[in-house]
Amino acid sequence: MKKHVFSALIALFFVSTAKAQIDDYRIGITLGPTVSYNRIPSSGEDTSVDKDGSAVKFILGAFIDVPFRENYYFHSGINYVTRVTKLTITDPRFNGGQPENERYDHEYLQVPLLVKLYTNEVLLDTRVFFNFGIVPEIRLTTNQENDRIMSISKFQSIDVAGNFGGGVERAIGVNTNLFAALNFNIGFLNQVSQQTSGYDEFKVKNNMFALEFGIKF
Repeated sequence: MKKHVFSALIALFFVSTAKAQIDDYRIGITLGPTVSYNRIPSSGEDTSVDKDGSAVKFILGAFIDVPFRENYYFHSGINYVTRVTKLTITDPRFNGGQPENERYDHEYLQVPLLVKLYTNEVLLDTRVFFNFGIVPEIRLTTNQENDRIMSISKFQSIDVAGNFGGGVERAIGVNTNLFAALNFNIGFLNQVSQQTSGYDEFKVKNNMFALEFGIKF
């Protein structure tokens, strides 16, 4: 599966490059660490569910910026993202009522659909930008921490997140820019598709901070 992910990133990169030679598009690549954690908007009557901290993973992607007016760009692309769901489950019907920690490791493909706004130069060759929009996501795989019976038997295949962020971009050549950005994704959809029989119904939603570094040309 990872082979297909990286093939898709490379294909997008070269297609974008070809189009950039014809139109006023800018393309680039981005990577960096992420911190993912969960929101638990509801728990069951007997099943108590709490988030069990956060986890550091990573993001890797290729993107294209399309200008539609001065300092305004449409930003899209494809990102490969790893993320974690960490929960503490307490239910008197299981494990003698003692808390159990559960961990699920996910791989996602994101297709960001963002508007990016640039300021004028704040320093020589340096601009600040802000971006916002939505990020549809497709779950590729999920692996659980161990082989014991877990409370979630199946996760949703898709998610949609809202994105808010910004960063700094610096020109280092005629057509080459370096940038650093901090983005926050807040998931809108409940990611629990099926639960193991016996547990009360509960909801889990995703949150993620991404510190991204990249190059655009």
